[in-house]
Amino acid sequence: MQRNGRSVPYLQKYRLEMFCNLGLKRLQEIFSTLPRHTDVRFTYRKLEDVYHAHEDLRTLDRMNTADDKKIILDLSSYDAFTSVLKQIAEVGMNKHEYFYLLTTLDFSSLDFKRFIHGGVNLTGFDIIDPNNKQYKRFVRKWKNASTNEYRGAGGQLMSDAALAVDSLHVITETFSEMLSKNKPIFQGSFRRASVYNNYTRPGIPCTKIDHYDPEPPPWMHGQAILDTIKMVDFQGLTGHVMFTPDGFRHDYILHVSSVGLHHQTPTKIGYWHPDHGYSSLDADTRREPVGTNFTDSSVKVITTILSKPMLMRKDPEKILESNLTGNDIYEGFVPDFAKLLSDRIGFKYRLKEVTDGNYGRENPITKEWDGMVKELIDGTADMALADFTITYDRERVVDFTKPFMEVGISIMIKKPEIEKPGVFSFMKPFNFKIWIFIMLAYGSVSIGLFLVSRFSPYEWTKVKGEKDPQLNEEFSMLNSFWFSTGALMLQGSDSCPRSISGRVIGTVWWFFVLIIISSYTANLAAFLTIERMVAPIETVDDLAKQTQIKYGSGSLVPIYQTMWGFMMSNPQNMANTTSEGIERVRSSKGKYAFLVESNIIEYENSVEPCDTFKVDRNLNTKGFGVATPKHSSLRDVLNLHVLELTEDSTLIKLRNKWWTDRSQCAPNGGKDTSRKNSLSLSNVAGVFYILICGLVVAVIYGALSFIILKVRLIPITNYAKAMTSSTAALETDKGNGSLSEYAINNGHSHSDRDVKTYTYNPPPMIEFEAFQQPQEQSDV
Repeated sequence: MQRNGRSVPYLQKYRLEMFCNLGLKRLQEIFSTLPRHTDVRFTYRKLEDVYHAHEDLRTLDRMNTADDKKIILDLSSYDAFTSVLKQIAEVGMNKHEYFYLLTTLDFSSLDFKRFIHGGVNLTGFDIIDPNNKQYKRFVRKWKNASTNEYRGAGGQLMSDAALAVDSLHVITETFSEMLSKNKPIFQGSFRRASVYNNYTRPGIPCTKIDHYDPEPPPWMHGQAILDTIKMVDFQGLTGHVMFTPDGFRHDYILHVSSVGLHHQTPTKIGYWHPDHGYSSLDADTRREPVGTNFTDSSVKVITTILSKPMLMRKDPEKILESNLTGNDIYEGFVPDFAKLLSDRIGFKYRLKEVTDGNYGRENPITKEWDGMVKELIDGTADMALADFTITYDRERVVDFTKPFMEVGISIMIKKPEIEKPGVFSFMKPFNFKIWIFIMLAYGSVSIGLFLVSRFSPYEWTKVKGEKDPQLNEEFSMLNSFWFSTGALMLQGSDSCPRSISGRVIGTVWWFFVLIIISSYTANLAAFLTIERMVAPIETVDDLAKQTQIKYGSGSLVPIYQTMWGFMMSNPQNMANTTSEGIERVRSSKGKYAFLVESNIIEYENSVEPCDTFKVDRNLNTKGFGVATPKHSSLRDVLNLHVLELTEDSTLIKLRNKWWTDRSQCAPNGGKDTSRKNSLSLSNVAGVFYILICGLVVAVIYGALSFIILKVRLIPITNYAKAMTSSTAALETDKGNGSLSEYAINNGHSHSDRDVKTYTYNPPPMIEFEAFQQPQEQSDV
């Protein structure tokens, strides 16, 4: 951190003429910074003993005869400032003609009781912001720390201690980053409580032992550590900690405060930034008057927050390789949007991450705001550009432009697994109820056809060729079911109804089968060729009605009240951050739903591992706007250009660039599973199972029928003996149509039963002249 650059604006503004205890080296730096031709006159004096400096102060006072005496105190420690200020009051140099600029970084911690009534003005710097979230957290722990373990615990935290803490954090972050990339990187470098260089010798000499010795080699890991330090970026106790490629701290703020007749306690009057210098605050509003319009040449500070894909840091290796700094280290919707506004309006800007990492919320007890809202109120930023929601509470303290993006709260859940086809997937075109009703219709039609055929005379036929012909019913129960089966399979049957009632039943059944088969065929192709994802919930109502899927993150809508009540009764389901909620969705196996802005869901759905998706429509509608300080004229200019960018579809194209065009997932979630060129065996396996089962049943039934008929219905006879008896009878009597008495009395007969014989007369249209013997048939 360059200490003297912050003093130059005061030299040019107040024409400081006297210096006390200013280091010659730093004095030379100030001389080189000032313009060559300047009317600033310098008188400097070194304080030999800061604890006994009365005479030096009186001498300094006598050396200057001007009416306004402006003095810079550049001392080495906080105690030195305390001692010199006390002696200044004792020698009477605390009157209205004196102005003091103190180079301490703990100005607000000094005691100014002797300076508030004499009219003297004192100005100084503070590197610690009491409202810094990290600082507050550390102070709470520091106050509760044990004084036995930590000397000075519970006392006031000064800038030196805060800088030391941040320095340790830098070292910790550096080594953690190096070890995360290469865990064994330091193996062999630390042995036996010594540091080894190139694994050969202990110790790292920094200077030559002898004048003729070569320059000592640097540590083998030194350059890697330095490069990693330059990549460190975090919010510390002293603000934003990051470094330039040259190794200087960058993008920090010194708070400028003043004490005097009008400010009896240290009051902020401005800010100092290493890039932009000093910026004063308006005395009434405590806001930068310079940043209220775009006509000046000042660099506008845009506060923002890291949020994918709105604002993201580029890859550290790319930053280091390309030596990127400032706005160039960021990418996303916000940097592109800011560049569009800058090009159209014509202003320079600097993107600045919000110090505490918050968007902006009011503390209900202290009524103080944090996050980007606080920076707009305090004047540390000219505008806020991020996924910054326009709300009523924020509108009370800051101004918003028209929304540049419309979003809403929606539901994110884990993408369900692809439903694999089952064995009986061919039945999926109809649900279970339809199959039940089809079977009922099949049975009803078959029984109905049997009944109408039973009572209709047109369905009865005589059996020809018998002496006593009997009526035969063609549509028996079995034949009726066979007729219905044939029609259902689009195959038909041998029998058709003859009666009007039977034909009516057949007609309506054929029409029914036509529609059912057509509908089944139309749906079967889709069900067999598409592997569907079955979502556990499809609407917000589904989410509210179930209890298996947990969700978290008032409304007058009953369904939303139900959801809010569930979340309040299950606080463990609430996510502290957006990243935590998304991670819980991905690791919950579909048992956790996260309520978050739709733009975040859409982005997460488009990046790997492509395992989340958005449920139904948004629960509400809200907008993101560009925020500015209250009553700032920047709002009107920004508002017009936001509307212009919206109307010419530039913002739509910009949104598509970061949400759609860079998607890492296919439209179906990363895999082309919605369509296939051919069916697999698993799609139609059930049909083969039914075919095999049918064949097995038919074979078993045929075998059983053969065995049963042979054993129980067709007794075993000596067929050879029966044929011999018939032949003997035929030889005795050659007449057609009669049996001889000899054949009856002397013919061979079965030993175990009677055999009746009769003459079979063939039909007259068949010639039987060639047959001389009558045909005999045995009826057992």
